[in-house]
Amino acid sequence: TKTIFSNSTLNKSIHGSSKERLHFIELMIHLMAHAIRADGVVDQREIHAILAFFQQRLRVNARQIYWIQDLIQHALKKHYPINDLLSTMNNEFNSTEKQLCIELLVAVVVADQNIDQNELDLLNNVANQLGIDSSFYDHLINQYKKESTSDYDILGIQKSASKEEIKTAYKTLCKKYHPDKVQHLGEEFRNFAEEKIKEINHAYDNLTNKVNA
Repeated sequence: TKTIFSNSTLNKSIHGSSKERLHFIELMIHLMAHAIRADGVVDQREIHAILAFFQQRLRVNARQIYWIQDLIQHALKKHYPINDLLSTMNNEFNSTEKQLCIELLVAVVVADQNIDQNELDLLNNVANQLGIDSSFYDHLINQYKKESTSDYDILGIQKSASKEEIKTAYKTLCKKYHPDKVQHLGEEFRNFAEEKIKEINHAYDNLTNKVNA
């Protein structure tokens, strides 16, 4: 998988980026390609969902989206073994980056509000091999599968949660999504973390006000 980095025909147009950032994105794309092929069919809608995710959630600019498109097409042709991709992710990236990896993958897979068993099996395999905390993983699956999420869903707690449980969930998520932890991966991932923190803060404020009312 060390050859992944050199395989994009548009790498030369992505100046000023660290190899770590580029390699993380490329690994992500190859994992997303496995998700696209999970049901045995390459659906163009799934490819569009990936591009939309990079444009809307990560705010990738117009020049870089061509690079993403190129990576997707390359990944769909190459079929790198998923175990090799996950082994590389484990060897080169830390727990925060691996949590980001599984969240991005979940977000793309359930973008159409539908997830079949093959896709779920793939996500379970990725989460297991990357050593993702099971409660965090379950929280992601439940949150992204819903068409709309409540403040309780965002914090991953029950409606019966106490004030202390709300506070604990809030602090835990703030630690997981602190933007400084992913700033080395580039502005896109820092923006994603900042948006998550805003969402978490908003949910926490709403629930604490509700409890205190």
